[in-house]
Amino acid sequence: MHLLLNNLTDKELLLRIKKFHDREAAGVLLDRYSHLLVAVSLPKLSSEKTAETAFPELTKQLYNRIQTAFGKINESVYALVQSYFGKGNAVPVFYPNQALYRLESRIEHAGNNPIAKEALLTHLEKALAQLNAEDLRLITQFYLEQQSFSDIAKKQNIPRDKVRHTLKGVKKKLATHLMDQVYE
Repeated sequence: MHLLLNNLTDKELLLRIKKFHDREAAGVLLDRYSHLLVAVSLPKLSSEKTAETAFPELTKQLYNRIQTAFGKINESVYALVQSYFGKGNAVPVFYPNQALYRLESRIEHAGNNPIAKEALLTHLEKALAQLNAEDLRLITQFYLEQQSFSDIAKKQNIPRDKVRHTLKGVKKKLATHLMDQVYE
């Protein structure tokens, strides 16, 4: 079974962990990211926090984070190490990407449920209303009119990479607005 799990993506493994509480899938993720945990932690080791105490504790915390992780595990590893070796009990850094991953998860879970879809639509309309006109126009051109980055760049006389970067930022803003609505 372990060999089959090695062929799955991180997202698929996280899904297995959440749905089936699959400890073997969690082990595969720990195996994949333990080298990153060590690489990020090594420069921060000191006489107070030695490898003998830090690595078992960090591995246990990483296992706990994997149970509820969204998106990129490497961001969780980095935030975990920063908070562990930081002064005092620092709050882990929030990454806007996490809002995107949570939103994707909510959309996937809505599936064919009309009530969940209607709730998402209402939240989406409210979030779109909070965007400025330029951001709303960019989202409309790219997603609704299905224009390419190149087409949008030509119309606005800006580089294609700037369009891509701006759209990425707008998606993060939109996801953050949606997540803020969920927590209200």
